Amino acid sequence: MFKLWRLTSFFLLCLVIAMLFNLPIQQVLPYIKLPDTVRAIGIDGTVIKGTAQEVSINNFPLREIRYRYMPSCIPLLKVCYKISYDRGDVKVAYDGLNGDTEVTGAQIEYQAIELAKYIPNALVKPAGRLELLIDNLSVVEGVPTVVNGKLIWRDLGVDDDDIKISVGDYQVDFTGDQKQYDFKINDLDADLDVSGKGEVRAGGQYEVDVKIGSETEIDPNVKSVLNLIAANAGYNQYRIEQQGKLPPNITRQLFR
Repeated sequence: MFKLWRLTSFFLLCLVIAMLFNLPIQQVLPYIKLPDTVRAIGIDGTVIKGTAQEVSINNFPLREIRYRYMPSCIPLLKVCYKISYDRGDVKVAYDGLNGDTEVTGAQIEYQAIELAKYIPNALVKPAGRLELLIDNLSVVEGVPTVVNGKLIWRDLGVDDDDIKISVGDYQVDFTGDQKQYDFKINDLDADLDVSGKGEVRAGGQYEVDVKIGSETEIDPNVKSVLNLIAANAGYNQYRIEQQGKLPPNITRQLFR
């Protein structure tokens, strides 16, 4: 009798798990609290796997989305998914005990010109492509609390009507929380030697100090752009040393 009860209990448990995993995702979404900056369109599938037409994060769209449940997180009492999309993939873990969400391995790539609209009063039209790599992002009650990663600008350059240049690849390493973001800038064996650092505080105040130079002659077109955005610090040497306050719309995207 006891053995029969154990088998029946095990069967019922498997049945409940199977039913939960095969629930349409639309029935689960109302119970998931997404950050205000995240909007999802056209989600279809079950709790185990499915697709979405688009997910917008801070107005940056991710398309051709596919998600898949990862059972390896069950011993950690977390619900984990691998999400693939047109420009990369990401792993998302939801802690069922405290409601925290952790994002790791996110990769997003955009053309630089797509982000130009977020740069107020830009003096030149940027060119190249941007690779955003998020090593770790923690979200508590819909608010990002800790983030670290890197931004790589491939083929950094300018594509204006009369100036078209490219000076190689550059990287920005960043780490931040609800109070402040810190970042370091360096070149990736590019045409210009670049090193610098900066910070952005929760109120939008920022400070930037970047040194730019070259051991060889700098292209005249590149010099023209540098003269617009940097101060001359010697032969083939420039420096960007600024402080100020970011526009409110950008500050709201960084600090929630």
